[in-house]
Amino acid sequence: MSTPVYLSIAGSDCSAGAGIQADLKAGFALGCYPLTAITCVVSEVPGKVEGIVPMEPSFVADQVRICLQHFPVAAIKTGMLYSPEIVRAVTQELQGFTGPIVVDPVMIATAGEPLILQAAISVYEQSLMPRTTLLTPNLDELERLLGTEEPIRTADDLQQAAAVLAQRYNCAVLAKGGHLGGDTCTDILVMKDSTAHRWSHPRTIGISTHGTGCTLSSAVAAHLARGHELVPAVELSLQYIAQAIANSHKLGDLWAVNHHNQPQG
Repeated sequence: MSTPVYLSIAGSDCSAGAGIQADLKAGFALGCYPLTAITCVVSEVPGKVEGIVPMEPSFVADQVRICLQHFPVAAIKTGMLYSPEIVRAVTQELQGFTGPIVVDPVMIATAGEPLILQAAISVYEQSLMPRTTLLTPNLDELERLLGTEEPIRTADDLQQAAAVLAQRYNCAVLAKGGHLGGDTCTDILVMKDSTAHRWSHPRTIGISTHGTGCTLSSAVAAHLARGHELVPAVELSLQYIAQAIANSHKLGDLWAVNHHNQPQG
């Protein structure tokens, strides 16, 4: 049996906790061969982003094109696309791809730094969202896409917000609830037909969650590449990320100090 292949189109994280590095780790752990197309190089550690250098859009497109031409790509995950030009370049190369696309709308880092240019959001909506199978926003990204001043405070609010985006973009939305308060984290998947699925698990305290959103979306892409339908792919991925958080390693003082008691998501 051949190894399933999926493509991650995302930024590079020098601390190896998020972005392309997280996608590679998740893909190999889940029995896939993850290809990569790097959109940006990010100088960061957990809790701090020092700089972002975007790749030339044409070079990003070249990476996507050559991967699709030479490998049997079964699923695609997009992460940090950063600029409207990169979003357009990626979308253009995906026009002939008929498999599932998981879009992690990387807009705001866990520590709060912006990871996307404002002008890129409308291009996301116009070009990439119509091709999206699953959108995986965290709480901050969900509120930003909604464009509302009303904060999301409860799991019911989270589900309602996800339902709005599912109808707006005609795709499934996995709203990640780790940034909500409480001892329990609830993640909600709303399908295009408004059917909702909820999963809850106890919150793990004192663990860095830098890169968990990248890992989760990549895990979904990996399970889709392995042939799972969307709902079981999401459920298996949530189980994987919960285990990863519970069994994570603490590497160095910066990691432990900057991310003590950070919310999950």
